[in-house]
Amino acid sequence: MAIRAWQIFALGVATSSTVAAAFGAQAAERVLRIGMPIVAETFDPARSDNMQANMLMAGIYDTLYVLDPVARPAVIVPLAASALPEVSPDFREFTIRVRPGIRFTPHAAFGGKARELTAADFAYALRRVFDPKIRSQGLFLLEGKIEGLDALAKRAADAGTAIDYDAPVSGLVAVDRQTLRIRLNKPDPIFPFLLTSTLTAGVAREVVEAEGDAYGQRPVGTGAFVVSAFTPGQRVTFVRNPSYRTLHWEDLLAPQSRRAQDAQPLRGKALPGLDRVEFSSTPESSAELLALRRDQLDLIYLAAPELATRDGKLLPDLARDGVRLVREEQPTALLSFFSMRDPVLGGNSREKIALRRAIQMAIDDKEWIRVFDAGFSTVRQQVVPPGVEGHITGYVNPNNFDAVAANALLERFGFRKAADGYRRNPDGTALAVSVLTGTSSDARKSAEFTKRMLDRIGIRITVESVTPAERLKRMTHCRFGMASMDWGLDIPDGTNPMSMFYSKSIGSVNMSCYEDAVFDAAFEKALVMAPGPERSELFRTMQSRLDAYAPTRPRPISDTLLLKRDRVVGPFGTINDWLQIVTLSVDASAQPVKSR
Repeated sequence: MAIRAWQIFALGVATSSTVAAAFGAQAAERVLRIGMPIVAETFDPARSDNMQANMLMAGIYDTLYVLDPVARPAVIVPLAASALPEVSPDFREFTIRVRPGIRFTPHAAFGGKARELTAADFAYALRRVFDPKIRSQGLFLLEGKIEGLDALAKRAADAGTAIDYDAPVSGLVAVDRQTLRIRLNKPDPIFPFLLTSTLTAGVAREVVEAEGDAYGQRPVGTGAFVVSAFTPGQRVTFVRNPSYRTLHWEDLLAPQSRRAQDAQPLRGKALPGLDRVEFSSTPESSAELLALRRDQLDLIYLAAPELATRDGKLLPDLARDGVRLVREEQPTALLSFFSMRDPVLGGNSREKIALRRAIQMAIDDKEWIRVFDAGFSTVRQQVVPPGVEGHITGYVNPNNFDAVAANALLERFGFRKAADGYRRNPDGTALAVSVLTGTSSDARKSAEFTKRMLDRIGIRITVESVTPAERLKRMTHCRFGMASMDWGLDIPDGTNPMSMFYSKSIGSVNMSCYEDAVFDAAFEKALVMAPGPERSELFRTMQSRLDAYAPTRPRPISDTLLLKRDRVVGPFGTINDWLQIVTLSVDASAQPVKSR
């Protein structure tokens, strides 16, 4: 008998169609105007290259599953799937039934009519990620996972052609019109999380082939919204899909989340909660804030907290204008890295480990938060963010700020101060730590902060500023001394950020070139083990090894800050999508406040 993967819960979603006005209808519209950091260039899932596009595409397309917006750690619930996946005992085979009656919006490729979403649409979408002609930015998420797909892609790459979309693939089979079977190369209990990504959303082959290169500007999906106007990179307008099926807030929740949502303002509400959504990008933060105050926008990301806050609170005049601050912790990580191949900082001798740990202990997180994030950051004790499977409750990083202990550690291992106040290596040679950074004003500010911190323990730094592309290239090949990089979780599981320290990831995401057989063994076991106490101990082992050998240290991460008008209703802090446009709504009873 097939078993179900961990933390996947049954969910029933009604399939009857809603009755709505024609596209673009204006009567009694619930309209939301959102300022975005950037507006996408394409809404083609396989070609998308930024998080903002992925957020918006969640309103255009249906994925098989969706993450419960409030559950921590993450759980999945069916969306386009009619039930949970049937999972083989070895966690290699997943059988998924696609809910009947879901339809793409009409298109000429369908003869001007709507067409039902099928298992073949999801199989086609997965093949597109592997097509060498598309060069999907999301390929790394699926590479090496599905039996036969990598070989198919390699044949196409070797021939210099597109992938053969009709060739049989043993690991990707549309068994019938509504049944998809996926077989993996090796066990992977968390694979269903990937089926919540818009990268794997159902796409109609007929439309993609008919539209050609223009498909990303004229997408056709089965989701809650339809793109009615789009100027790539500048603005886009969504209108409610009049044929969208009945969906309620509770349908997106696992049973335990439903029980905890009695006070949620969306309780009992039909989704989507909006008829029209207008997205635009304003390069200048102050101009965008002014538009919000003048009631020309309803919701913006607060990229410059100093414009709207003081001492961690919203400015009183903004509050009087009907503006509210929303603060949510990000499920991301910001890490300082040390190259284990750097001649000054690298290696596992006792003195090199002591040097790296002392540098980590010299960084004052509270000062970092004050200087860089206007008080809106969260201190992190470990690589795996809170609320994500693999996070260790109560764990305290042993390399937290302690300048006295850092100085004592350096003295103990022979890093003595010279007459100029800076330390020398145990052999008496000059000691200077190379810091690789970018060329922006923020990067320069970060380098100045690092110098100030390390001056406290007598360590001289040299700063090398390079372009973002060169910096990423250097970090990918571990050609640096000390550097920092943020990491957004592609799947909400601790193995995702921990992959940055897996020895087989050297040359790609292992930017410290950290090699540790004990860490690798724990990581490999975690990849194929369902969550539970035994798996939690594996994460404790991994984190403890990182803290002992010190190739990295978590830095405080900026919280997501939004400014909204009173009438905008959330949730806002979901685990994978900080916009969640399908669940946003407006309260028509809220009266607008005129700006002063």
